[in-house]
Amino acid sequence: MTRRTVGALASVWLVAASGLIAACGTVAPPTTTTHSIPSTSASFGAPTTPASAPIVSSSPTATLDAAALVGAITEAGLRSHLDTLAELSTASNGFRAVGTHGFDAAADLVADELRAVGWQVTEDEFTMPSFVDLGGSSLVVPGGSFGAGDLAPLIFAPAGDVTGPVVAIDWDPDAREPTGLGCSAADYADVQEGAIVLVRSGPCRRRDAILAAQSRGAAAFVAGYPSADSGKVLRPTLIDPNGLEIPAAAASRPAGDALAAVAAAGGTARLVTKAETASAATRSVIAELPGSDPGVVIMLGAHLDSVVDGPGINDNASGVAALLEIARALRGSHPRATIRLAFWTGEELGLHGSSRYVTGRSKEDLDAIAAYLNADMLASPNGFTGVYDWVGAPAGSAAISELMTAAVERAGGVAVTVPLGGSDHLPFDQAGIPIGGVHSGASEPLSEKDANPGSLVGKPADPCYHQACDDASNVNLRLLRVLTAALADVAIGLSNDPSQVARS
Repeated sequence: MTRRTVGALASVWLVAASGLIAACGTVAPPTTTTHSIPSTSASFGAPTTPASAPIVSSSPTATLDAAALVGAITEAGLRSHLDTLAELSTASNGFRAVGTHGFDAAADLVADELRAVGWQVTEDEFTMPSFVDLGGSSLVVPGGSFGAGDLAPLIFAPAGDVTGPVVAIDWDPDAREPTGLGCSAADYADVQEGAIVLVRSGPCRRRDAILAAQSRGAAAFVAGYPSADSGKVLRPTLIDPNGLEIPAAAASRPAGDALAAVAAAGGTARLVTKAETASAATRSVIAELPGSDPGVVIMLGAHLDSVVDGPGINDNASGVAALLEIARALRGSHPRATIRLAFWTGEELGLHGSSRYVTGRSKEDLDAIAAYLNADMLASPNGFTGVYDWVGAPAGSAAISELMTAAVERAGGVAVTVPLGGSDHLPFDQAGIPIGGVHSGASEPLSEKDANPGSLVGKPADPCYHQACDDASNVNLRLLRVLTAALADVAIGLSNDPSQVARS
């Protein structure tokens, strides 16, 4: 999951989907490859019920039985999907990022699984930037140095080797909230040319902060993360490599403290980053069960790619597993509204797959989508049963939130309202499509209000968020089953009666 706020992204998605992709040589509308349904078997775990015994009527006008279909979703089925995706990540240097054979293998397996249970599958193929950390980046300060675990080149920032004075624009690691300094060019007015600037993580996009710093002559940028202990530094995506001219890295608290001390002493430091951005062919996998009313679509999505820093099992093999279990439960069904599933590429790099999909659709295509439901991080080990808030979202989103809340409770959970944040629902939001979704938490400390029985208040919902420990052991299967069941419940209910999310 790519963590951002709606306000920070309200104007970026057309840029991310057109300007960025255009720079990579794909300005045409999406090229979609359609595949026939072969008679192959899939290896994504055993079916939860026999394929020869569909649990719904074969009548093309049947109302789907939500309770029966939701009952076909099991923890064993979800676990099987998670384990398979974990194996693919392990075989691909530990991750499934865009441009790796791990991602390609996962896309192949997802497509095969969907075809095997009777879904119509297409693949939206395109080219986008990919990022590779080459290793060996370092921060050298008087008396010592920091490397992997304390320093990580930011995604899409150019590599570089800079020695210069250090200026701490904002570094108070014990402050409860960041000041927001470093978000505008005015904050760098007193920075001397060639300086390395240190800026605490804050409310604006790191891309915007870097552009502001380089416009004032800064030679390098360090984003400090006060909550990141050594070995747990996180790196955000800068979304688009275009326009970025200076090396930039994320730093742990120890590295940030050391750099701030250099700034206070009027000293110099050396920042070396070793990474590269390249063009990669990738694809989103789209599958659907055609409905008897072809002009109405209920759409669900989950991103298939992981970060470059870990295997991405909670983030987001959990969402992928949820959609695959829903697909299996619905096999043989004939819904009223078409049910469409999307397994997105490029979410961790800037919502590339979902942005491309939305901007490449005609108005008629977008108007047909009655609702988009997102599944991103559904198995956080210390997490909660979160339901997307609807405030500020398109008309119809409030109804989805109410339906999802009720569905979570029917599945045995206690719904917690969570901010919309940044994931693949945002391009649909920007297109005016009613949105909703579920989420079990990321690196934020769990509040007493949100805690489930047995949860650790004050500890992260997912202590392995965007790290190497986000493996097959980093999941709460009960939480995953509850949220998957809620997604299926709402999707089936909306397919039976799409008028529940009327846009006006």
